[in-house]
Amino acid sequence: MALLYINARCKQLLNILLAQTDYISLNRLAEALNVSRRTVYYDIEKVNIWLEQAKLPRLEVVREKGLFLSHQEREAIQELLEQDTKHQVYIFSPEERAKIIICYVIYAPEQIYLEQLTECFEVSRNTIFTDLKEVTKLLGQYDLKLEYQPKQGYDVTGDTVRIRALFVLYFNELFSLFDSGAIKFFHQEQIQDYYHKLTKIEEELGINYVEGVLRSIAALIPLLYQHRRSIEFTGLKQAEIMKTREYALAQKYFSDLEPVEQMYLSLHLLGSRVNLVPDEFFESDSKASVYDLTKALISEFERVACVSFDKREELERALFVHLNTSLYRYRYGIQIGNLLGDDVMNEYPDLFAITKIAVERLERQIGIPIPDSEIAYLTLHFGGFLKIADSENDHLRILIVCVNGISTGNMIKREVHKLLPFAEIVDVVAAVDLLNAQDICDLIISTVKINSVVPSITVHPILTEFDRKSILSHKLVAPKNVEIQRNRLFQVVKKYVNPKDYENLLKDLTAYVQGDIQKIETDMEAECNLLSLLDESRIRIFPDECFWQTSIRIAGQCLLNNRSIEKRYIETIITQLQYYGPYMFLTEDVILAHAKPEDGVNCLDFSIAVFKTPVAFSEYRKAKLVLMLAAEDQEKHLHILQDILTLIGEPETVDSLAACDTKDELLTLIRQKLA
Repeated sequence: MALLYINARCKQLLNILLAQTDYISLNRLAEALNVSRRTVYYDIEKVNIWLEQAKLPRLEVVREKGLFLSHQEREAIQELLEQDTKHQVYIFSPEERAKIIICYVIYAPEQIYLEQLTECFEVSRNTIFTDLKEVTKLLGQYDLKLEYQPKQGYDVTGDTVRIRALFVLYFNELFSLFDSGAIKFFHQEQIQDYYHKLTKIEEELGINYVEGVLRSIAALIPLLYQHRRSIEFTGLKQAEIMKTREYALAQKYFSDLEPVEQMYLSLHLLGSRVNLVPDEFFESDSKASVYDLTKALISEFERVACVSFDKREELERALFVHLNTSLYRYRYGIQIGNLLGDDVMNEYPDLFAITKIAVERLERQIGIPIPDSEIAYLTLHFGGFLKIADSENDHLRILIVCVNGISTGNMIKREVHKLLPFAEIVDVVAAVDLLNAQDICDLIISTVKINSVVPSITVHPILTEFDRKSILSHKLVAPKNVEIQRNRLFQVVKKYVNPKDYENLLKDLTAYVQGDIQKIETDMEAECNLLSLLDESRIRIFPDECFWQTSIRIAGQCLLNNRSIEKRYIETIITQLQYYGPYMFLTEDVILAHAKPEDGVNCLDFSIAVFKTPVAFSEYRKAKLVLMLAAEDQEKHLHILQDILTLIGEPETVDSLAACDTKDELLTLIRQKLA
């Protein structure tokens, strides 16, 4: 049997473990790999298959500790990693197999039967049967079906545009596997030939597509030649498209394509340009329907993130413009490449994860999956309008200049406000609109180099750690920032110090803050997670039946006892549920009770109440778990919220939590799940 091999991320996971001298938690592993805890679990399982095949011990997750390798395990794994991989076979995760099967069935011109699938993945028939159940589930989310005919094999049926959109989405997600040759059914030479033709089109157009776009279109073209699924366009101005250079070049380089497929190829070439004005080629959705969709998406984000936007109308206008120009891309599966996606996911992982959950509503409504690169743009819109806690303002006037759109500019504005709470952000403007800056600001922070008499700092569209340090170290910023950080520390520690030592304390604090001006805030943020907050005083297990109002008061009593909230916070939640109905349910069995910070929150806190008899909030909604979150602003709780969503993400975990009979048992289970 050929030796199995693992992908680069699994190798990175092992290298992290090899470098550790102590246990490492799954949360820390997820952060180090820039993935979710669920992905870490998948990767551990793949690594364990690899280790078992090499007759080495499995990785074992120790409750409340994480993972650790002994000296003997380190040496054996290191030796295995250094072996030649020429004749090794890749290990696919169940999630990968399901998505590859979808791509395989859509792509293959010949009939696909069970035997081809077992051969493709080198797994048993039973494993493939399990995978096909997941395939059916994934397709069902977009009104598509997996059908089987005895003499025709498996096929994906439904709307052709949706089928192709799903193919492009999964192809992009799994591109590294296709590119490495781990997936055998793709005709690499054929796709490479199509890619070469597309680069010729790119040259003749005189434009540069974002990296990865032409690659995706090249993989899609074999489906256009098959033409085994009829395609229809709705709302498309075909006469206008036929006037474009893209259409003429599609005819030139792909003259043997059916005319309708030449139109479809032109559509992707046009739509993959970021600056395309869709009204030129599409009958726009009614403004009312797009606006309703915009408001629903914002409401869903507020519900999931437990926030309320103060400038909601302004956000609605900005998001409406974005959706109005992007919906057609979603519907046709057109990819515009990953312009800022990776940066957004790395810099704002909690905000991105919450946006992704909120976007599920949009996906259900339009019936098409939305790629992470597009979710990143929506993340910037939401993040730019989250309110920052009030702080003093000493009128260092800063102007934000941005060329990548208002969502990016607003996000930079928010980040600068967090970084420099004493400054006044006077405006966010486009570079072309920059005039007489000296009249309105003392400092410019810009995503593009500019010539101005006002001092300026050039930063990336998504602020990096280098950008933040550049801002903090600027001659107009550093002195004031040091003073404010020092004074904050002084107010905390002075009560423990003899007044006669105040002067020396201030000198030492100044030296400390100058050395690492963000250390304290960074440490505070790092501790802000569910495990650091939750203890037995914040847990209730209630054996009897009760009304839903009582269940809210039971969950809230923990926070009242800790003086984290005032009584009016609980009553506000009850009033909201009475007025709006049970909109706070996160899953079928879990409700997250919350209100606004100004409704009686004293400090960030969280509680969980288990009800042995599910509590009826309506005829159709019953809660086994009542969670209560007290958020003191619109940001500090986001990591805690992400932990909550991870904890309740699987129904069997919720059932296990609801089955706990003691606080200690519940707390131990939560620590195990979030370790």
